[in-house]
Amino acid sequence: MTKNKITLDVEMLRSLTLNKYIDTERRNRYAGAKLKRFGTNYARNVFLQALVDGITFEWPCKLKFDWYLPDRRIDPDNWSFTRKFILDGMQTAKTRGRVFLQNDNMQNIKGFDEDFYLDKSNPRLEIYAIR
Repeated sequence: MTKNKITLDVEMLRSLTLNKYIDTERRNRYAGAKLKRFGTNYARNVFLQALVDGITFEWPCKLKFDWYLPDRRIDPDNWSFTRKFILDGMQTAKTRGRVFLQNDNMQNIKGFDEDFYLDKSNPRLEIYAIR
């Protein structure tokens, strides 16, 4: 693993889990689109800050997601769904002619590795690039 890691706030991602996203889409497609925009924008801001801080990943690579969750109420597969918004945010993070991730296709993303832990005092998502 590289020393570069990106940390996201799990509480910001809680409303983007799969079941909540499906419920929102079923109620109103515009609300679903708004939720997707929210998730993508939140992730974009995190990756923009990473670029400013000099944190980059060397593409192509495999991504490691370490989920430190506040409780066991939401299943791991529901949390994993938020990767969609995270990868979209990586692609939209652009500053000073630099892009965090050019494209989230198979040329750049070689796979995912995910682990789930319980951390009530400091819930977070840590993302690493694995060569």
